[in-house]
Amino acid sequence: MPPNRVSGRTTITAVVLGLVVGMAAPASANHEAPFDGSAHAYGDMVDYPLAFPVVGSYWYEDWFWAARGVGEHHAQDLMAAKLTPVVAAAAGTVTWINWSQDPNDLNPERCCTVVITHDDGWESWYIHLNNDTPGTDDGLAWGIAPEIALGTHVAAGDLIGWVGDSGSAENTGPHLHFELYDPEGVLVNPHDALLAAEGRAHCGITRVGDVTTLLSTSGLIKVGAAGDAVRQLQEFLAAFRHAPGPIDGIFGSRTLGAVRGFQTEVSLASDGVVGSMTRAEVAELVALASRASVLDPDGRSLRQGSLGGDVAELQGLLKAVGLDVGAADGIFGSKTTAAVRAFQNANGLFMDGVVGRATRARLAAVLHLTPLVSCS
Repeated sequence: MPPNRVSGRTTITAVVLGLVVGMAAPASANHEAPFDGSAHAYGDMVDYPLAFPVVGSYWYEDWFWAARGVGEHHAQDLMAAKLTPVVAAAAGTVTWINWSQDPNDLNPERCCTVVITHDDGWESWYIHLNNDTPGTDDGLAWGIAPEIALGTHVAAGDLIGWVGDSGSAENTGPHLHFELYDPEGVLVNPHDALLAAEGRAHCGITRVGDVTTLLSTSGLIKVGAAGDAVRQLQEFLAAFRHAPGPIDGIFGSRTLGAVRGFQTEVSLASDGVVGSMTRAEVAELVALASRASVLDPDGRSLRQGSLGGDVAELQGLLKAVGLDVGAADGIFGSKTTAAVRAFQNANGLFMDGVVGRATRARLAAVLHLTPLVSCS
């Protein structure tokens, strides 16, 4: 296994959760115990220069902190077809192959994983590389590029392997599980660095797949149901931190549990049946998730109980000015209220815990941000 990490406090800075229609949800991989360093806390969103590690068609959202059946997921999963090329995100040296540092024993039964230690001391992990003969799911191939060996020095953009579904991803859609560690070995969130590598900017918006069929269904959706409406329901639940199990369009026991959890969260009777009231809550959250930046002067007022991408962005900005909001999960709870009140008090604002025009304008000024952030 890779080097052990020591345990410690968890700090969250920013999260954007989402799903795109038509692909299975990524799997969780095993991780060392979290700890903070002198430069970064565990899970910090970082501004680190990367070459985008997948070449071709792909999709991803911010999967860091996403709920999984075995716990929270602490990496970015880049969903792509099998055999999509994977390249080094930065110049460095290959230090682990299949969790081995022995060139004579590269754990072929654990294919396929590569770890690169960057020239500047950072480290990137490439997990679930292909281990299947093309056109099969036989687990008999070697998805690491022939030139890649322990001690090989690579440049940013050099081919290191191909996307697959090896290891714990065998029952998910193929993807590259990408992790990034700072020089102290602190696991950080590379989501915004990946966006920057594409020339995009983080906008704090939760992106949710199509829910048209789900919202247009007039009858009850419950255990035993199947079809597009159920699939869209599962995608929605996964995007908002509930674990419905496989995104397979089949309403089973895990989807039932996720529906009940969502209903409890929005103060509905947790009967696990999706009717008009549950669909109305889904529609409201989808609408909120597509709103503009929290710094938009004309944006909605945010207060305890608010949900959505603009809340997640608010939480990240409050964290940036040194306030503790807990998890930046898009849920405006008591810790976020306390942080808003503290910010208002420190800046001579009415201390009501509500983020309206004056509070958002002052937050933008303190952080030297433009009052309106637009997303394409």
